[in-house]
Amino acid sequence: MDYEHLKKAIQLLTDATEKLQNIAHKNYVNQANNQTAETAKETIKKAIAEISAAVNPPVTNHIPDQFLAKAKQLGIPLDDIEVMVAIYEHHPSQFAGVLLEIENRAEKIKRIREYFLLRLPKIPIEKLGSRLPIVKASDFNLSKEPIPKEYREAIKAKYKIEQLMKKRSDYRASIFEKIQSIEENPAQSHILEYESDLDEEVPF
Repeated sequence: MDYEHLKKAIQLLTDATEKLQNIAHKNYVNQANNQTAETAKETIKKAIAEISAAVNPPVTNHIPDQFLAKAKQLGIPLDDIEVMVAIYEHHPSQFAGVLLEIENRAEKIKRIREYFLLRLPKIPIEKLGSRLPIVKASDFNLSKEPIPKEYREAIKAKYKIEQLMKKRSDYRASIFEKIQSIEENPAQSHILEYESDLDEEVPF
């Protein structure tokens, strides 16, 4: 446990308690008291962050450097204890998501730090990087083992491969012969009226 963070938390809680006691001892409510109460609430939030940091030191090594650089560029105080704890306790995709929101709405956001702390927990967790499947070079390596001869013969027999190949060869030869015959004797052009042998139902 980091006792320095714990000492800071105790001091912050003490300060917040004193402010709240001062308000409680007065019998009326005014604008100054409301502001003091809000200040005490923010102090307590910071104290809770210090307690979290005392138990689990907030490191940011799970966040890509480019995201941290973007956060600094947008004006997010990365040395603030609440910000540090928030980053540590949330997924990098949430961090990236809130940075994108802030970047798109920077002109409309008056308090960047508060917006960051409020929105970060509400950003849905998503998978970082490309959503397309990762294809490696090894995926294109064909098997070096040849297909067994009996397996190839079984496939040929099942789908009548040799018969289809023979029909295709005869079909092409027949067309060339008919074309040559027409060129030699144009009067016989009616012989080009034919039906393809491949119009039969293909077995696959």
